[in-house]
Amino acid sequence: MTATLERSERHLRGSLLAAVPLLVAVALLMAGNGLTSTLLGIRAGLEGFAPGIVGVVLAGYYLGFAVGSMVAPSTITRVGHVRVFAGLASLASAAVLLHVIRPEPLTWFLLRAVTGICISGLYVVTETWLNGAATNRTRGTLFSIYMVVVGGSLLGGQLLFSVTDPAGFGAFVIASVLVSLAVVPISLADVVAPPTVDPAPLSFRALVATAPLAAVGAALSGFTGAAMIGAGVVYAAQSGFDNIATALFIAATLAGGLLLQLPLGAWSDRTDRRVVIAVAATLAAVVALVAATIDADRRLIIIAMTMVAGGVTFPLYALCNAHLNDYLDSDLVVAGGARMVLVNGIGSVAGPILGATAVGAFGPGGLFVVVAIAYLVIAVYAVYRMTRRAAVSEDERAPFVPSPVGLGATTPFVETDVDELYPPHEGVVVLDGRGFTYRERGNGAPVVLIHDHDRGFASMAGLLPALAADGLRAIAPFLGGRDDTTAADDVPAEPDRQDLDDLLGVLRHLELPWITVVGCGSGAAMAQRFATEHPDRVEAIVVLVDDPAEVTTADEADTPSRPRLVLDRIALDIDPEDVADDITDFLRHEVHVQVSGPSSV
Repeated sequence: MTATLERSERHLRGSLLAAVPLLVAVALLMAGNGLTSTLLGIRAGLEGFAPGIVGVVLAGYYLGFAVGSMVAPSTITRVGHVRVFAGLASLASAAVLLHVIRPEPLTWFLLRAVTGICISGLYVVTETWLNGAATNRTRGTLFSIYMVVVGGSLLGGQLLFSVTDPAGFGAFVIASVLVSLAVVPISLADVVAPPTVDPAPLSFRALVATAPLAAVGAALSGFTGAAMIGAGVVYAAQSGFDNIATALFIAATLAGGLLLQLPLGAWSDRTDRRVVIAVAATLAAVVALVAATIDADRRLIIIAMTMVAGGVTFPLYALCNAHLNDYLDSDLVVAGGARMVLVNGIGSVAGPILGATAVGAFGPGGLFVVVAIAYLVIAVYAVYRMTRRAAVSEDERAPFVPSPVGLGATTPFVETDVDELYPPHEGVVVLDGRGFTYRERGNGAPVVLIHDHDRGFASMAGLLPALAADGLRAIAPFLGGRDDTTAADDVPAEPDRQDLDDLLGVLRHLELPWITVVGCGSGAAMAQRFATEHPDRVEAIVVLVDDPAEVTTADEADTPSRPRLVLDRIALDIDPEDVADDITDFLRHEVHVQVSGPSSV
């Protein structure tokens, strides 16, 4: 148990070390974005925009965000993570300053749409890149830390607003500088990002047919969140809130989202998720209706109620996403998540428009009435759906995954299906007129697995998807033409010349200038021998043996200057993901591994 805990702590330290630049970048980005969203809502009022017009202007952000979530993955695939991040951050930074030069509704609407596209793309870059810093065992923890950073930075942006002058130029400069500075840590990050997923299509009709409540909840939770954050600024201006009160009012929605997700999520994992959705939406609706009747001068009470009335929107989206996953096949989880992002974004566009219009027509309380109606629709529909279909059984229930508390939903982070993102591939290598096969998964630094001669390919099969999920390219050849059905009696006890030639043939066939070689059991001897004969081809060696204590430093004499990791072979049978994480941490932090493009060899 102690060794397992030490291993987990070591994995987490390694992942955090790799993720620090990414987390710093997203902190700067979200602080600047949080400051900008509140600043523009107040400044629009100072420029004489009517409440309804302010809502339309702020809705431009959510329109752009929805568009960005669709185009960002293909753009990243085409030009790369660093270029996309640098370009979008620069564009978003410039857009902030242009608001001051052209203070007119149409210009501001277009600038907010551009900003939404940029921020959505930056989210996707950061989350996929952060996924590359994680390992199988640290992905969930790292995602939780990421959520805290996003929510905390947006709260920090509100604190910055409280000490700035919305009528001046300085606040725009601060917001622009924060977004620009986010490029610096990303440019220096030494993390290999995994490829973005292009999910199999899932139509809106299929989404509704699979889980109608998920579609309705995603749209209306987007509506309520955007209304409370976007039109909430109009509410604060119409109520005469000063900078501090305005910042606290907006921050209350974000803080509520952070505080409510885990308890509601834990509850939903133990019971019918629709019950939790109905109860949470009803509670938020009641609180919102009460808040609508309270005088805006009672600011502390309003802010406290906003934590519930606004904060419920974020766990509601996550609950609806989990509800959808309860009924989806595993190979459609990523596609379903992508469709939910779009539905949420469409709902978000209407939030600031209707919320701000209600404030202008009926006074500040109109915002809470509009939000309450949306919550009531979710609650009533959840109860109705419970009469139409039985709840899924506990063993079929998907785990609840919290949603980042931000200004819009992003692509799923931990719900990535390794079989969809890194589908298995089998190829054939032809040498001297004979052919043999190999299997590979993933994209990244190449790792060649040499299976144990007695146990065959089965000894390494679990490592293929586990290493792929960690961002490595795992390749397992059936050396000497032997596949996973070859009888042990037909296999020589020691690696022969044909094995070594076949391994070199795999490298040439796949145009790999170098590899990390992993040998299991008797395959460890071949890994060492190949590194000795082809030192220019081997970056590092990993051996899995019965007794690691028997492997002495004297064994390294044949492979000088080759970093080596020795692991217990039994661990591979117990948990391939732990072994994959050990290998990944070794390559990330002990060996400088740089992915090369194909080259002729």
